Amino acid sequence: MPRRFRLRSLSVLAVVLLIASAVACSHGPPPDTGDEPSRDPIPVHVRNQNFLDMNVFVVVGGMSRRLGMVTGNSETDFTIPWSVAYAQSISLLAVPIGGSGRVNTGSLNVGEGEMIDLTIGAILSQSAVTVHEPN
Repeated sequence: MPRRFRLRSLSVLAVVLLIASAVACSHGPPPDTGDEPSRDPIPVHVRNQNFLDMNVFVVVGGMSRRLGMVTGNSETDFTIPWSVAYAQSISLLAVPIGGSGRVNTGSLNVGEGEMIDLTIGAILSQSAVTVHEPN
């Protein structure tokens, strides 16, 4: 066997062993064991003091998602999945059914374990929102 052939074979063998050992020692991300705690959804309590029924939306990153409807002069509870609001500010939007105007809460920063209270006023401009820990 010529010497040049043996050196080439040894070089190829060394590269193959180096790659094999690198692959054997590499670690990928740990498997998802489901041990990460799931976060509770954000509770939203809406008190509608207006006579008109209202559609309520959550707005995240310019995209709106309907939470549901609150009938006139009543209260309703909704939830927002934590994954929708995670690390982002959100806003709530209430639009009267069969009327004009709207209520926009502006940017809300909601932390884990907090809830949102939205009061829709009889006059829409008198609406109010608070973010707080549940009682």
